[in-house]
Amino acid sequence: MKKFKHPVFEAADFFKKHFKLTPWRKNQLTNLLDILPLFSPGKINCIETGASQDINDGCFGAFFAKLSELTGGEFHSVDISNSVVNKSKKFYKNLNLKVNHNVGDSVEFLNNTKVIPNLVHLDSYDINIKNPFPSALHCWREFIAIENKMPIGSVLIIDDNWFMNTWVEYTYDTPPERKGDIEKVTINYPIIGKGSNVYHYIEEGNSNWRKLSKDLVGNNVKLIYQKVKL
Repeated sequence: MKKFKHPVFEAADFFKKHFKLTPWRKNQLTNLLDILPLFSPGKINCIETGASQDINDGCFGAFFAKLSELTGGEFHSVDISNSVVNKSKKFYKNLNLKVNHNVGDSVEFLNNTKVIPNLVHLDSYDINIKNPFPSALHCWREFIAIENKMPIGSVLIIDDNWFMNTWVEYTYDTPPERKGDIEKVTINYPIIGKGSNVYHYIEEGNSNWRKLSKDLVGNNVKLIYQKVKL
């Protein structure tokens, strides 16, 4: 008799087979594998904002797409850039993964979608560590748009977050005379990242979300939450 393997670990095997992960991506995957097996909704219907298009994106969309496939669910991706979505289509086609691709603003998409997701990965609007607030605001608007559509037990994951005393290498694009320069930036706020507004809201304790991830210093952290009954 074939030994049962949890779909999360099967999806992880697929992910590791196709991509050489950086150390911090390995850490993120390890954290997901510590948490997601406890989340057993059966069929997983996932939405990811910010389309995966190549290895430089981290490619976690491929992990979530495979997980959705293995459980008989659906994977939906949205990105505002048509060229990025076209690259994403080729990316997933090469992996033989079925994806429902959408072009448009992610907040508008989440507001209007008829999809009822029980797994959401918020990863749009690239963050500038020198000015992280526009990205964090966009993620907050995404959260507000989708949270009420997610059933109790659903899992929310937010990428690209750093806790106090973590340092990040920032590469300048502008001004021209500094292009390519690298600066070591130390995080002096409790948290900086796409999910910082969501983090503070949930930490206040007045929501029906509970934190599953740990506040790890020294890493790029995915925040992970589960929706619970009040």
